This record gives sequence, structure tokens and C-alpha cells, in this order.
Amino acid sequence: MNARKLVRTFLIVGGILFGLMQFVQPDRTNPPVDPSQTMQSALAVPADVSALLDRGCRDCHSNSTTWPFYSYIAPASWLVSYDVEEGRKHFNMSEWQKYKFSRKTNILGGIASTVKEKEMPMPKYIPLHPEADFTDAERQRIIDWAQSEAAKLMGEE
Repeated sequence: MNARKLVRTFLIVGGILFGLMQFVQPDRTNPPVDPSQTMQSALAVPADVSALLDRGCRDCHSNSTTWPFYSYIAPASWLVSYDVEEGRKHFNMSEWQKYKFSRKTNILGGIASTVKEKEMPMPKYIPLHPEADFTDAERQRIIDWAQSEAAKLMGEE
């Protein structure tokens, strides 16, 4: 088989596989949000921090995910859905009141450390969402807020 036929066969088979993959769509639902259960209802979240959390965290860590166009095209749809599912499992700002005290303090500590280490927002998220790339000052603002809220919680128990 010559190279031209091989390339043609590869493209045809690849196109068919790509088309078939579109029939396997992940769940992209956003569960309802009860405002009384959110992080913003339970903690003192200043407007600037709330805007930062919305910009860099909401899509994966809340029930208010904005599903971009590529989240409807396999295989990217599978990856996006997986990341959102994992993000919501780790912590969900929309379900904050459901967490136990120790989990809340751990989450706040995790927010501070992962933002400080530039692990969050995930580096792979930034190229398609450049607005989520925090400046050093914005990172410090989130860190200070998370540490302050964790300290308040520790003082409340």
C-alpha cells in the first residue's frame, strides 16, 4: 500500500471514529444551587475575592459551571466533564454548608496553598481561560482571605 492510500485510509477511519465518539457524551448538568448553602452565604467573602473565585474557580468548584463550546466535542468533552466532576468532589462552593467543620478548614487551607503554589487554577485551564490567570497580588488576596476565614472558623469552635 502506498503512502497516499495509507494516509487516505487513516483519515477516513479517523473521521469515522471521531464521528462515532460524538455519540458518547458526558453529563454536563449543573445541579440546582440553594443560595443558603453556598460559601458566599456562610463566609465573609468580600466582593473582590468573590469576583476572583468566580473568575478562576467557579467552573470546576461550583454547580454554576459555564460549559464552553469544546465541552460538547469529544474527546475534549470527556476531559472537561472529568475535571469538573473532580473539582466538585474536591470542594464545591455551591454546597459549602454540607461540609463538616474540619473539611471546611481543610478546604480553606487547600485554597491558600494551591493558589500560592500556582496549582490552582489548573495550569491546563489557563490557556483557554486567560481571565483565570491571577496576578501575584490577586493570588495574595485569595491566600490572605482563605487564611483569615480559616482562622475565624478555628476561633468559632
